[in-house]
Amino acid sequence: MDYIPNGFFQTIKSIHKEIGEKWLEDFNDLKSYCEEKWGLQILQPYELSYNFVAPAIKNDGSFVVVKLVVPNGDGFIQEVEALTLYQGNGIVKLIDVEIEKGIMILEHISPGVKLYTLSNDEEATAIMAKIMRELWIEAPQNSRISTIFQREETFKRIRQKHKAGVGPITVKMLVEAEEIFSKLTNSIKKLYLLHGDLHHHNVLYSNNPNKWVAIDPKGFIGEREYDVIQFLLNKVPTVKMSEIIGRRIDILVDHLELNRQRIILWGFCHSILSLYWDLEDFGETSDDTWKMVQLFEHLKEKI
Repeated sequence: MDYIPNGFFQTIKSIHKEIGEKWLEDFNDLKSYCEEKWGLQILQPYELSYNFVAPAIKNDGSFVVVKLVVPNGDGFIQEVEALTLYQGNGIVKLIDVEIEKGIMILEHISPGVKLYTLSNDEEATAIMAKIMRELWIEAPQNSRISTIFQREETFKRIRQKHKAGVGPITVKMLVEAEEIFSKLTNSIKKLYLLHGDLHHHNVLYSNNPNKWVAIDPKGFIGEREYDVIQFLLNKVPTVKMSEIIGRRIDILVDHLELNRQRIILWGFCHSILSLYWDLEDFGETSDDTWKMVQLFEHLKEKI
């Protein structure tokens, strides 16, 4: 358990409950299993959020990345399917996988500098647009990957469960967001395979080849405008927020020929959903996400 920081330990227990506790108890055995099967030594992990991810050195001296996921739900399977479909185009390559144990062996990205470290916001946005263009492919048929239509049902369940609102989210906001979400889903012209969690921390720089690549796809089927929202919600500016977020939208619209109005409407809906997920998982909301809810509400009123 030396490999697991206390914050990550608490996150796993908070989200996965008893299944997470059992996974943590068995972690050392899982680590040993990986090292023996793939002939490698797992090193100290990267900064952890919801999954265990660490570099590993193989017996031949080469490096890979080991990702260990609590096998609870379909999220892991969807990520594996997305990586398989992308085939390393604009994204890290999947080398091997063991579904039942929640193990992925991935390409090692070096030096692995995060897009988050770039101080020039316009440059970072242009890089993200290039990655989005590489990633977005026609939606697969007969897939286990979640869809925008399933997320519409999520909105309905949330509103029905919280008839008086929840946290800072008023019932008026929930009703409006659900209605907008439904109108947007009913007017989608083409579905794409999306990353599903594309933001500054999920894009790394690789020296081989010299380019930026995405990591950690959730896998999601929807329209392209929806996939830019997580990027807009990340690295929220402390000053000139409206100006900087507006410029991000301008760049994405221009580079990718997207619909500005739909980005704003999806942004309003998804920022509320993100706020709700924070409440559900951790019992508190993010100040940055709340600011973005208010910004998108303001932009929506100007449409």
